[in-house]
Amino acid sequence: MTAFDGVTSPAVTVQFLMSGSFVTVATTDVISINIRRGRTRQSERDQCGTADIILNNFSGTYNPDATSGTYVVGGVSILRDGLQMRIVATIGGVAYNLYYGFLEITRVDQGEAPAVTMTFVDGIAYIADAQAPALAAAANAETAATRVGRMLDIVGWPSGASRSLTGSVGMLATVQNRSCMAMIYQAVDAIAGRFYISRNNVATLVPLADKFSRPTQLLFTDTGASNTVGYMELFTNPGTYYVVNQAVVDRGNANNQYTSRYNPSVSSYGIAKAVFDAPVATNSNAENLALYESRKLADPLTYVERIDFNALALGDYGALYPDFLATELGDQVSVVRSGVQYNLVVEGMAFVIVQNNWMMSYTTSAINPYSITI
Repeated sequence: MTAFDGVTSPAVTVQFLMSGSFVTVATTDVISINIRRGRTRQSERDQCGTADIILNNFSGTYNPDATSGTYVVGGVSILRDGLQMRIVATIGGVAYNLYYGFLEITRVDQGEAPAVTMTFVDGIAYIADAQAPALAAAANAETAATRVGRMLDIVGWPSGASRSLTGSVGMLATVQNRSCMAMIYQAVDAIAGRFYISRNNVATLVPLADKFSRPTQLLFTDTGASNTVGYMELFTNPGTYYVVNQAVVDRGNANNQYTSRYNPSVSSYGIAKAVFDAPVATNSNAENLALYESRKLADPLTYVERIDFNALALGDYGALYPDFLATELGDQVSVVRSGVQYNLVVEGMAFVIVQNNWMMSYTTSAINPYSITI
């Protein structure tokens, strides 16, 4: 990536884990990088993060069946399923991970311009493959964070710094007998939170209250003011598409459901129902969770749904690269358009990086001030 010098714009590198250490792929071999993480709106699950990397393979270095060369150990290429990879951006001597994943698919083009396309997935793909075994009797009444931790143990996810799990709401005992990801989603619903794999490969569970402690990273404007970022395209949404004014909390038994309906919204928009698979431990937890979920999206609020911008243009606005590179899912940004300010949560992000350009898209939602103790 010769246009990325690490001084006026970040130096971007692709690194493979080889014999226990990360080695950097020749930047001149990197044709393009395409990363997608997160979700398109707050009512969705966080999706498996993916990265597609296209490499110039004229030399044959990236053939996965090679028996000798840069990426061969003991006669076997490391460029096979499960290879760990990270994408790193460095500016001012400070390195920031943009993505961490595992090789899933390699496509080799041996044509006139030989190239290899590698598709990587983050840890959600591996968690989703695992099954929480059936128990003889219901057990493990525990907090949401503890339950997610147990699912990660089943998967074999590393402990310690590879996990950041917060969620004190109690959950009912369970017989399991479902996928680990389904068990994690129950915990997510129980705390009205989200679960994702961070850009640093940390399995992350955050509760409802997390939104009040996240940093605001960037300010986008149409004025060109100092220390703001100009956007290329801005897509707004009136919010009426995603109204929820009736919430049903299902604690695992058809006769043990709690429903909350916000009648002023129902009168205006009709019933828009959502069901949450959340086996919370107490009646009050269930009631408050239903109350929250029936209120938070009951009143449509115009918000910015997507922001498209050129990341290389950040070099024109002073010292904004560190804030941009540190931005994580759930962080906040603001947009000023025609004098109106929108305060937003980053729900998802997409990177398209080529030799001389870096296009970005943030999908966002409005910061919802409504809160409740679950």
